[in-house]
This record gives sequence, structure tokens and C-alpha cells, in this order.
Amino acid sequence: MKMKLPKVIVDIYNQFHDIKTNLATLYKFIGFIIPFLTIAYYFIFVFDYLPPNLAAEYGALALAYFLPPAGKETVIPAMIKFGISPFIVGSTIIIMDVISSSIIAYNWWFAELIINHIPYLNRGYAWLQKKAKKMKRKKLLTTSLLLFMIIPFQGTGGINTTILARMLGIKAKKTVMICFIGSMITTTLWILWWYGFFNFLMLS
Repeated sequence: MKMKLPKVIVDIYNQFHDIKTNLATLYKFIGFIIPFLTIAYYFIFVFDYLPPNLAAEYGALALAYFLPPAGKETVIPAMIKFGISPFIVGSTIIIMDVISSSIIAYNWWFAELIINHIPYLNRGYAWLQKKAKKMKRKKLLTTSLLLFMIIPFQGTGGINTTILARMLGIKAKKTVMICFIGSMITTTLWILWWYGFFNFLMLS
């Protein structure tokens, strides 16, 4: 029995190692597939809720949001103009920002795999992250990225903010949170502006 004990321990260790490896792979797969399932179920719900005459316009505008030069400043007013509920408009924009951010942020390992195999790109990536560490110490990086996400000019949004944040070394969870908060603020302000809640600013 004494001779067999080490083999048993090694076998048990190998089993646990295999389980851990499989779970890590499963976690990556789940992390990749869940955002797609979430956005699919959301759109199924919205298309079922909207009248047929609005569903086509809604689908076209939701798709246009990912294609430049369209953005919040054009898609939100257009959706509201067609008579789509502001709650659906707001939740659609926020969910699309968060889901696109999650897909990129939690699968950044794939982008790094490509970056690390291109010498000059690899050096630039390392240099950029070193510079970002200094900004982290000064607590400027998170605020800067949040403002970048909030200000509705061309090139901002869940996708570009996430790419920039991950290149600067921000963790996936924090990156998605920045995109969520930024999207929620900007989307809410645009909807309120469209409904005239800030008309008093024009009169002053």
C-alpha cells in the first residue's frame, strides 16, 4: 500500500489539474457566449413588444448605432421620433454599449495574443501600459476614460472606450463598469434633452 500511495496522490492531482483546466476553458466559453445570448434575448423581447410597423425602424436604427457616423446623438432622436418608448431607447443603447464592452473586455486575451506576436506593436503596447500606470497612481485614468465615454463625439462609445481602456491596462470588470456608467449618463441626458427638460438653458 505504501508504494501505491504516491501514485494515488499523483492521479488525484492530475484529475484536479484536468478539472481546473477544463473549468478555465468552460469559464472562457461561458464568458464569450453569455453577452451574445443576453443581447439576443433582449432583442427578441423588444421585437415581440413593438408593433410590426415600428420593429423594422427600430432594428435598422439599432444596427446603425454600430456603424459610423451614427451615434447616440443621431440614433436616440431618430428612435424617439418614430414613437419608440424612451425606456426602450435608453435600455437599448445602454445594453448595446455594455454587451459590446463585455465581449471585447473579457476576450482581450485574443487581442493580446496578436499584439505579442508583432514586435513593434508589442513594444508600443508595453510603453503605453507603463505610461498608464503613472496615470493610475494619479487617479486620472478612470476619470479620463469615463469622460471619454460620456462626451458624445465621433469615436467614443462602448467599443472604442473598451479597446482604449484595455490597451491602457484597465481590468475587464472595471472597463465594463466605466462603459455602463458613461453610457447611462450620456443616454439619459440625450433623452431628457430631446424631451425638452433642458429648454430653460436656451432661455437663459
